Amino acid sequence: MAKRLSIIFLSTVALLECFPGLLQAQPRSQTRAEEVYNQGIAKTRREDYRGAIADFQQAATLFNQSGNLSNAYKSQALATYWQFSADRLQRTTRGNDPLPSWYVGGACLPNTDCKYSVTFVNPGAERTNFGGIIILEENLRMLNRPDGTGEPIEAVLDVQTVPKLRRGEYWQSNCQMRGSRTQNIFVAIAQTNGYENADFYPARLAWRINLTSKKIESIPATNIRCENPCPGGC
Repeated sequence: MAKRLSIIFLSTVALLECFPGLLQAQPRSQTRAEEVYNQGIAKTRREDYRGAIADFQQAATLFNQSGNLSNAYKSQALATYWQFSADRLQRTTRGNDPLPSWYVGGACLPNTDCKYSVTFVNPGAERTNFGGIIILEENLRMLNRPDGTGEPIEAVLDVQTVPKLRRGEYWQSNCQMRGSRTQNIFVAIAQTNGYENADFYPARLAWRINLTSKKIESIPATNIRCENPCPGGC
């Protein structure tokens, strides 16, 4: 038995000596994926939406190759969302088309005059182990259309992949920390079943929107609660 294990070990060593790239390929692919992903983020600020979409799609492929499925989903979801945004910006009129089913919701952050917003989308999530992505965006300017309507031109600041929602859970953006007097902004996945008559929903997972670092930060959800807009039903 010991002799057989020795042969297997020596064979593995010989294989890696003949093909040293086997050890380097995965980290190199991961690093390249991060570079391409960050290129895409930077291009949204330069309003190069087509370039950003191409980068996000390439990053998704590279992350898949390196085995980082969370970042692969995040990149592909961003590409889908940005394609939708680019198509809206090209219209000369607002149009009355419904939002895609994967667009779960979005909201301007309070006390920012809509300079910053968060959006929750989940394109293709049903085919993955993930529940969607939270996107923190900055409003760069307004695109004024000939018909008098406008469309915000935004840049991506940060993105977080979130797990699948459980039954009775919803994404909530109007959340707060119990006993806190700070102006921190929180978003959460909240449980609504059994709390229909309550003023607040309890959160299972929560994130803080840090406008100093421009990041979405995962935090313990113990003291986070989200406002029920219609206690007892609307």
